[in-house]
Amino acid sequence: MSEPIFIAANMTDLFKPKREMSLELLTIQSVVGPIGQPATETVYPPIVTEDGSPMNAMHSHDVTMSADAMPPAKAFWSATLYGCENGFFLPNEHFKHRVGENAEFKLDSEDGIRIVISPERPEGVPQENWLPTPRGDYGIYIIMRLYSPNLEQFSNWPPPIARKLD
Repeated sequence: MSEPIFIAANMTDLFKPKREMSLELLTIQSVVGPIGQPATETVYPPIVTEDGSPMNAMHSHDVTMSADAMPPAKAFWSATLYGCENGFFLPNEHFKHRVGENAEFKLDSEDGIRIVISPERPEGVPQENWLPTPRGDYGIYIIMRLYSPNLEQFSNWPPPIARKLD
């Protein structure tokens, strides 16, 4: 698998009880397996790039959220980095794979956050907001995890966008 597969459906539809899911989504789950918790417990929106192209570890990226664009999670949230080849965490010497409320992060002076995905931590970026990834020609992707989401706010919340830095 060279690129992550994302279903163009309302994210909450992926996490309904089986009796409430469409036949198409049931078929997908029967092939790939259960995707996660019910939407009342957790939702997993992807972070995509500005132009919709796949992320690649040949480039550094950042994800920025202003204070009013933070994830609508009543419990906690995280942004988790995966490799496209096998869908697992990317090995790194820091053993760090996510930034978020359950994994440490630092807000900026305006209560927003900037997360950087790169081989080296850029100057001025807090250690907690850096996702280290070895430089290489391979696909990567970021999934947000929102635990105990506010589903009313989530239905109008646009996930952040990854911006290529180099």
